[in-house]
Amino acid sequence: MNKPPSTILIPVPRHRAMITAAICSAGLAVFAFLIIYPYPFKLIAFIPLVITAFIISRNINWPVNASLFFVKNIYSLKLLSFCLIGLLMGIGGAMYYRGSFGMPVLPALFRSFVFVAMSIGIMEELVFRGFIQGRLSNYYPGFAIVFAAFAHATYKACLFLSPAAQQHHSLFLFYTWTFGAFILIGLLRHYSKSIVPALLVHATFDLIVYAENLQAPWWVW
Repeated sequence: MNKPPSTILIPVPRHRAMITAAICSAGLAVFAFLIIYPYPFKLIAFIPLVITAFIISRNINWPVNASLFFVKNIYSLKLLSFCLIGLLMGIGGAMYYRGSFGMPVLPALFRSFVFVAMSIGIMEELVFRGFIQGRLSNYYPGFAIVFAAFAHATYKACLFLSPAAQQHHSLFLFYTWTFGAFILIGLLRHYSKSIVPALLVHATFDLIVYAENLQAPWWVW
C-alpha cells in the first residue's frame, strides 16, 4: 500500500520554486486585470489563467494520496485550536467589513450564491496559501508568507486597477488592508502546518459577507 505523501507539492529545486511562484502570481494578476473587460477581450484573460493552472497541475501530487494531506492530523488538538482561531478570524473580519459599509454586522438570511462565493474563497486559499506559500515555505518560510500575501493582494487590487472596472476605490487603503489580512492568514497557515485553518478564514468571511447576494458582484472572480 502506498504511503500518503508528506506534502501535496512535488519537491523542486529552490530556483524553480521561486520562478514557478513568480510566474503563477503574475499570471493571476494579469487575469484579474483583463477579466473585467467585455467580450471578446475578456477571453484573452483566460490565457494567463490556463497557463497558471497548467503550471500548478504539473507541481501537485495527484490525486487520491495527495488528498489525504488535507485531513492529516485534522483531529489533533493543535490543529483544532488553529481551526477555531481561523473561524473567529473569518467571523470578526466579515463583521468589520459589513459594518464598514453600513450593512448589518450579521446577515438576516443566506441565499444560494453564498456557496459559490465560499468556493471561490477556498480556491483562492488553495492557490495562494496552499500552492504559492507552500511552494516557497521549504526554502524561505518568512518570505513565503509575505510573497503569498503580496501576490494575493495584487490579484485583488488588479480587479479594481483595471480601466474597465466599474468602481475605483482607494487602492492604497484597500491594498494595505488586504495585504495585512493575508499576512495574518499566512501566519495561521505557517504555524498550523495545515491549509485547513486558512480555508476556514476565507470561507467563513465570504459566507457572512455575501450571504444576501443573489449573484456575484462584478469584482468577484
